[in-house]
Amino acid sequence: MISDKLRDQTNRFAKEIQSLLNCTIADYIQIKAVALSRGDDRLFALGHLIDKTTMTAQRFPLKPRAPKIEMWMDISFQLRLDAEREHLMVHKSFFGVFGSQGAKHGLFHYDYERDKADGYPDAHLQVYGASELFSTLNDPRTDAGRSFSQLHFPVGGKRFRPCLEDIIEFLVVERLVEARDGYEKILETGREGFRRNQLWAAMRRDPDAVAKFTDRYGISH
Repeated sequence: MISDKLRDQTNRFAKEIQSLLNCTIADYIQIKAVALSRGDDRLFALGHLIDKTTMTAQRFPLKPRAPKIEMWMDISFQLRLDAEREHLMVHKSFFGVFGSQGAKHGLFHYDYERDKADGYPDAHLQVYGASELFSTLNDPRTDAGRSFSQLHFPVGGKRFRPCLEDIIEFLVVERLVEARDGYEKILETGREGFRRNQLWAAMRRDPDAVAKFTDRYGISH
């Protein structure tokens, strides 16, 4: 059974993501939350108009600065409570940008998968591009045909990975999409909240470091 705490925190998070997108680079986005169970974990999947049967979120269009060009964004989250069942935690997330609603390849995507089991970094970036140098570096005995987009660039791990605000900022400052007036303040507010939550989580997991810091700088408990 999904706990009320998890449901309430998830619905609040969904509203925050929906507002962030609709106030910066998107229109009429509807971030929905769907409950799913896997073993002993209780999870929620989040995304734009997410399908309850397939647990697949729909991509949504952005407004590119270049004329007569399509750009679609793909966002999804899986959320659960932490080990103490107190705080909402991202189990998985995906942020991708593509040239059509059904394209398999696009511009880039960021992935996060907590405790990823295949040896790749939990948080990583993959870019749909080409590199002549990379092609020459592939070992023909084991990596023949491997593309540049298959490289997993690490991006800060579970604590210091990019947030959705960073992705939105990248798209705007690189003049790829149109943004609403005042988007900077919205991004900064959201990013400060994300980083504060990550800092609190790091402090909970390393109380000895917190104690050493407060002792060193004379901060009263």
